[in-house]
Amino acid sequence: MTTGKVCPVCQSTDLSPEWSGLIVVFDTNASKVAKATKITKPGRYALKVS
Repeated sequence: MTTGKVCPVCQSTDLSPEWSGLIVVFDTNASKVAKATKITKPGRYALKVS
């Protein structure tokens, strides 16, 4: 389902309103979670998308 918005990371418009869990990355160099999930840009990320 498209919400009319664009993902700032991958530029996709195929976004889902159904998700659970949230990770917020401020500093990708200092975040162990960002490194483990291969996040390279600061931002908000859903952990599970339905």
